Amino acid sequence: MGKEPPSKHVENVNVEDQGDELHVSQSKVNISGTVKLSAGKIVYIPTPTSDPRDPLNMQKWQKAMILIAISLFSTIGLSLVSGFGGLLGFYIPGYAAAGKTYADITSLMTYPTLTMGIGNLIGMPLAIAVGRRIVLLTATAIMVVGAILCAFASNFEWHLGARMLIGIAAGQSEALVPMITQEIFFLHERSTFLMLQQSIQTIATAVFVLFASPIAEAITPGWWYGLGACLSGASLVIAFFFVPETKYHRSRSSYQENSSTEDVASGKEDLTIATEKPELDFVNYEARTWRSDLRLWVGSPEWRKGMETFIQSFQFLLFPNVLWAMALNGLTLGVNIAIGTTYGNIVTGMYNWPQKSASYVNCGQIVTSLLALPIFGFGSDRLIAWFAKRRNGIHEPEIRLLPLIFPIIVGVFTAILYGYGATYPGTYHWFVFVWAVAAYYFTFVGANIVAITYLLDSYPQRASPLLIIICAFRGIISFGVSYGIQPFIERNGYDGAFNTFGGLTAALGLLGIPVFIWGKKIRQRTGRYTVDKE
Repeated sequence: MGKEPPSKHVENVNVEDQGDELHVSQSKVNISGTVKLSAGKIVYIPTPTSDPRDPLNMQKWQKAMILIAISLFSTIGLSLVSGFGGLLGFYIPGYAAAGKTYADITSLMTYPTLTMGIGNLIGMPLAIAVGRRIVLLTATAIMVVGAILCAFASNFEWHLGARMLIGIAAGQSEALVPMITQEIFFLHERSTFLMLQQSIQTIATAVFVLFASPIAEAITPGWWYGLGACLSGASLVIAFFFVPETKYHRSRSSYQENSSTEDVASGKEDLTIATEKPELDFVNYEARTWRSDLRLWVGSPEWRKGMETFIQSFQFLLFPNVLWAMALNGLTLGVNIAIGTTYGNIVTGMYNWPQKSASYVNCGQIVTSLLALPIFGFGSDRLIAWFAKRRNGIHEPEIRLLPLIFPIIVGVFTAILYGYGATYPGTYHWFVFVWAVAAYYFTFVGANIVAITYLLDSYPQRASPLLIIICAFRGIISFGVSYGIQPFIERNGYDGAFNTFGGLTAALGLLGIPVFIWGKKIRQRTGRYTVDKE
């Protein structure tokens, strides 16, 4: 990693020399996330460098290969975790004969979700301390081992433990993958490529999950895991050769964080902005080579920074906007898992679908991805650019929340409909469940992408702890939502359980309104606690 070129940016500070100390006091209010995004042309944030090894300067084909490689990793991990919903029927008779209840057996779906969250708490600080590449490769190798152990599992406990191991590895798809994605793209294109990565992942996962039941029927559930192990091995090879390290140190000024809000809004010339990328400098910086990209890590490990990131992730729990985004993410993921855990029994038991056809319910997720890409991807990026042009070039992160309205409405309606459909199967067509699997997944994807882009825009230099808090704790919340689903249904019925989920979706969606209205004031109060000590 080369040094960042000197910035022409002038900070709005008062400097007083006090002996050996240099006292710096901010003269004007600086609100984290409020930046100048338009100045006739789109402003590049972070400020581009001329370093050939800057991840933002990678060629388009290399960025495309990174997206493909990390999407393949995510697809396999999430398929092995969530795709098991279509295979539950193959294991229920044997495990029931061994004395396991249905609630016990569904823990094969719910516990891996918990370990996905725990995996983020472990993997992300390591990614900060050592690097993103080594964590990705290690997680992929663990996934290979976990899938092999599942393939040869001879009892319930072995199977559960191996699936929890897969969950730890697959958890990196939730935080590490978006972290790598946002590090190779600028703010104005971030949502597009996060959603593009999510779309590739969702469509590929849907295809894998869609054929989970017939594949397991044809080659046995054990060999379904064997197929997952083989694909994980292929993913490891692709990631090794095509995913370089994306860790790169940037100054606060590259995110316009040293500029006061007043100067940004007034358009004063002391704010350095870049509307063009500089030519690459091969004199003062080293060139990017195949050999440099194959390094397992770059520079010396920063263990202290990794620990600070871990601690900061818990501090973010005190931020109202972060707490809301995490709760919404956790709830929608939990309801999505609850639907994924129960739909198989419903369509095979109430509608007499053959077991091998149960996973076909997931076909609608392909349509979900195609709809989500224009809405939450480039639609969101176009929206913030449109608003910025009409606000003297100023971008406020709360604009990212506007596309959330539609998925919240869809989620409320879908959760309630799913509950009534399962309670009164004679009244409702089986398409209700095909709709529900796709439609509530649309709600989760919307909550996920909107929350991540909103928080990354709000606290641009705190991507790592933000992703930890969103992905790790939403896994824990979703586990709490989905873990007791079967007893909850037995006590209250499908309609009572999913009416509750619909009500919670509506409540958390409505809480987004005060976040939208007072989000800037929240960032003004909380931004001071997100500044590096250095």
